[in-house]
Amino acid sequence: MVVTDKSGLDPTAWLAAIVESSDDAIISEDLNGIVTSWNLGAERIFGYAAHEIIGQPVLKLIPPDRRSEEDFILDQLRRGESIKQHDTQRLCKDGRLIHVSLTESPIRNQDNIIVGVSKIARDITERKMAQETQTLLLRELNHRSKNLLAVADAIVRQTARSTSPKEFVDRISRRLHALSINQDLMIEHDWRGADIGQIIQWQMASVIDDQASRVTMEGYPCVVTPRVAQAMGLAIYELATNALKFGALSSPAGKVDIRWKAEARNGSREFLLSWRETGGPPAVRPRKKGFGSSIIEHMIARSVLGSVTISYPPTGLVWELVAPESGLTQAAGSPLAP
Repeated sequence: MVVTDKSGLDPTAWLAAIVESSDDAIISEDLNGIVTSWNLGAERIFGYAAHEIIGQPVLKLIPPDRRSEEDFILDQLRRGESIKQHDTQRLCKDGRLIHVSLTESPIRNQDNIIVGVSKIARDITERKMAQETQTLLLRELNHRSKNLLAVADAIVRQTARSTSPKEFVDRISRRLHALSINQDLMIEHDWRGADIGQIIQWQMASVIDDQASRVTMEGYPCVVTPRVAQAMGLAIYELATNALKFGALSSPAGKVDIRWKAEARNGSREFLLSWRETGGPPAVRPRKKGFGSSIIEHMIARSVLGSVTISYPPTGLVWELVAPESGLTQAAGSPLAP
């Protein structure tokens, strides 16, 4: 008599239905490593139909550099030991290498003799990729954090050398705020960099309230590398604070015109950024150069592999940056202009 449950299926048929409907690959093989059964989950994961793989060596699923792993597992199973869940890699029919989580157990007959091997494989490729991405992001975050702290340390040390104790706290606070603005912009671009227009606009807004009527900006959209974005933001901030204290923005009628573009020069594309002040007091060359001067003259130039020129005509200060486009943008040679 065949015993059935309420579904009308005998236990063997019920078990077969469970195996066949599983999303995991459930495979059996003999003690020589030949596949003897193959469910739909295995077909979905590995790409082989049952008739293509049953009777074939399971080594078809194992990368060459992991075949010694199978020998070890079979030896363990022949001794009656189960292999607890472990992560490894397997080959699909189309040649893809996937990550799987495997559980392997010996199959015994009615006389308790081991006659084969049962394997349950779960595709964990997406999980592994997510873990690898997370690890990469953490390493990148660690690198960027150290770089940011190094820049902040340099700002503090250099500001202390050229600033009176009375002004130090306020000046260092403002410079660190300018640095944090750049970080916010880079977060918006998933740490790939920041757009030049936004760098300029946000830095100017942190210095003056009425920038819309005092500052003219014109240029093409361009996302620059994090290193360049950081230096660019600090340079614009220093130019703006200098203009507010001593230059065009210190006068109600004073204005600043900022323009950037890319053009062909000497067989290659170069990036040009200009800052021109008008309507303020005559420009005067500073007698003493401090940290701000170092930023707008040297730091930005090194960051973009270019050069900076500063002139002091009576009409107002003129600052110009010229650099190879390839040293500035995300993709070397990508045009800034259409």
